Amino acid sequence: MTSTPSEASQSWTLTAGDSPGQVILSGEIDFASAPAVRARLLAAMDCDAKEIVLHLADLAYIDSSGLALFIEARKLLAESGRTIRIADISGQVRKLFRLTQLGELFGLPE
Repeated sequence: MTSTPSEASQSWTLTAGDSPGQVILSGEIDFASAPAVRARLLAAMDCDAKEIVLHLADLAYIDSSGLALFIEARKLLAESGRTIRIADISGQVRKLFRLTQLGELFGLPE
């Protein structure tokens, strides 16, 4: 799943990783971009993978609407017995997960 030309002006990208369930997010997720990111993330979750693995090393910024998006994804996956975790994360985004105490929900060590 790669960005389309119409998304080239977006401040974020969502691409599929090398294996099913791998999702790579980069750029910035805020209130304005969250609906589009949500649609792409939900589409990426529509696979047979038991676990969705987020790669956020190149995600420079995320606000509360982005965090809410990840929490919603976690809830939806849990309803079908699936999980979501963060494999790697940028320092700035890690700080936000630490401040909000949400890191543990996504497998981030404190």
